[in-house]
Amino acid sequence: MDAAGHQVPDPYATTGVPQLGLRNYWYPVLAGWRLRRKPRAIKILGEEIVLYRDAGKIYALSDRCPHRGARLSQGKCLYPGSGTVSCPYHGWTFAGETGQCIAKIMEGPDAALPRRSHVKAYPVREHLGAIWVFVGDMEAVPLSDDLPECLADTNTWHGFSTWRTYRCNWRILKDNLCHDLHAPFLHRNAPELLLQPIFPYAAQISATPLKGGKGIGYSARDGISSAEYPGLGAFPPPQESWYRVLKPVGRGQEVGAAAPAVAKYGYQFRQSSLLPGITLIGRPSGNYFTCRWVTPIDADTTLYYSFSMFRRRGRLQTLRDRLAWIFWLSWMHDWLFSEQDKRILEKVVPGRELLSRSDIGVVAWRRFAVAHARRPPDVTSEPAANDEPALHSTAAE
Repeated sequence: MDAAGHQVPDPYATTGVPQLGLRNYWYPVLAGWRLRRKPRAIKILGEEIVLYRDAGKIYALSDRCPHRGARLSQGKCLYPGSGTVSCPYHGWTFAGETGQCIAKIMEGPDAALPRRSHVKAYPVREHLGAIWVFVGDMEAVPLSDDLPECLADTNTWHGFSTWRTYRCNWRILKDNLCHDLHAPFLHRNAPELLLQPIFPYAAQISATPLKGGKGIGYSARDGISSAEYPGLGAFPPPQESWYRVLKPVGRGQEVGAAAPAVAKYGYQFRQSSLLPGITLIGRPSGNYFTCRWVTPIDADTTLYYSFSMFRRRGRLQTLRDRLAWIFWLSWMHDWLFSEQDKRILEKVVPGRELLSRSDIGVVAWRRFAVAHARRPPDVTSEPAANDEPALHSTAAE
């Protein structure tokens, strides 16, 4: 519904991409340092969850007591070391491992504890300073199965993470992170790019399935950095071009066959989209990746988790990487650059889309996500039809 109460057409209705996100995956939900003595309420994929830490271990349960509906996140770990949380209303106490009610404090130690007095328990892990929760309808896979190499291999990589909350649906944010050519226009005057030439635009975008079926890789060719438009003039216009005096530093460039990322490390794509909602963007050196993880909260809210990962190359270089992030990337990119996206995406008006050539990467991602999303072993699903088949002809099948 819009502000006037009118039904708004869902542009994703024909794509099959679910409104509340892809289930049966791990998602980063909270920085570990933010979970302290008190339980904490979160929401992920529309499910309300309580996180709590006891004796150094983290637990995740459904945030509703089955007795009278009170929030377990308002309760406390009344018995430290037991791995339990107690409801603030009548003291029903639940085991963090199983979600089973193991005591009804106000009914005495002999109170009956039927099976249906349990709450859902979620698999939860702490990794890279973030708390990860698996939301799904199947047994959790190992966390490492869902992590890109730069997040999984902490012996080879080190890094930092930031997060922001977007007031928009996760699909809008994930589409924005596909290779859709908005960067040369929206981000052309971002502080970190202000003195550099415009990113190549008007390029031919292609999307190729990655090995293992976990995502698609993007590539672009035949782009331009300036052009004349009949009746308008040049883009970029003179008032935005005279100060672009620096040489490009690798941003926006495809990784060629001779680039270290390809020749030394075997990477094939500078940018890729991975399930369940990850965008991975590297540099031609192969020594840096930014991993942007989209975590759906509910239909109108999304958590944007960004990991800046550096290859370990000795103590001195590690120190340089840390300083570069603290004094440059953390605010210049993770904040100011992303703020340009946030300002637009939170004001997107839902409705029928008139997709164009620059949206090939977006269409490819939508189809791939529906066709390859993880499902319980006994569940199968056919990819949804798309109402823009012409765009898909040059994208990944």
